[in-house]
Amino acid sequence: MKTGKIIWGLILVFIGSALLLSNLGVIHFYWRSIWQFWPIIFVLMGVNMLFSRSNPIVGTALVITILIVAMLCIGYKSAYLNKHFSLRLDDEGENPISYGSDHVFSEPYILQTDKAELNINGGAASYYLADTTNNLFDADIKQSYGNYILEKTNRNSTEILNFRMRDDSAKWDIDRTNEAKLRLNSNPVWDIHVEMGAGKTNFDLRKFKVKKLTLKGGAAAFHVKLGSSQLSSTINVEAGVARVDIQVPVASACRIHLDSGLSSKKFTGFTKQEDGTYVSNHYSNQAPQKIDINLNGGLSKFEVSRY
Repeated sequence: MKTGKIIWGLILVFIGSALLLSNLGVIHFYWRSIWQFWPIIFVLMGVNMLFSRSNPIVGTALVITILIVAMLCIGYKSAYLNKHFSLRLDDEGENPISYGSDHVFSEPYILQTDKAELNINGGAASYYLADTTNNLFDADIKQSYGNYILEKTNRNSTEILNFRMRDDSAKWDIDRTNEAKLRLNSNPVWDIHVEMGAGKTNFDLRKFKVKKLTLKGGAAAFHVKLGSSQLSSTINVEAGVARVDIQVPVASACRIHLDSGLSSKKFTGFTKQEDGTYVSNHYSNQAPQKIDINLNGGLSKFEVSRY
């Protein structure tokens, strides 16, 4: 058996076991811990090249040993991070507890602003959104690394906010994450775009009119609760290894399009159609309130439910 097959076999066994135990609720695996160990790929390639011809048996043994040690470290790191992160959550595991702010960002609300766009781009961070504000945007940041910047532009009468980390921010450490409590004005119709490598979003959007929500992440956890203030909404999710939990109101007609062969799914209250989509029982193009959800993921867990 070739070394490459052994490596991929062990990796698949590790990922499959973690997904299975996580789905069963035995463990709570924190996938972003994997990214700290990506240089191990070069170590494995180097060992394989050094011993592949001179002593393939020793090389294979070293590769397997290094890989197993790395997996044990990932497992330990994941358990530690999950415990560390849970200290910042309430008993329900959803809402951050109160904390002091290291930095505060605000953008005033201009009267008669009816459309707004929020673009969030950050490294390892947890974003929580539920409350309204008289300003257009507020953010309280508990910061462990890097520096944020808030920029505003205007395009075709739409106020555009870019909330991101500076390009010259400090090097990210897996043990350090930022926490951001966001507040939005409830008057405009919002387009929200979130992009992160690893992190968590917990958005309760029932108080806001959201026309489009885009979530992109590598190893991330996305929790979204939608409201019925907007007649038509589109949710786009692109994830590598993520847990995605979306709640939609019963009053809104909803359709789900899933593009992922290796992800698990749980769509409670939806019926699969011949074209592969999943719809609520009263979905149609003429429905007064519609939500379209597009899910794209590698090894992710998708769950959509109705409340």
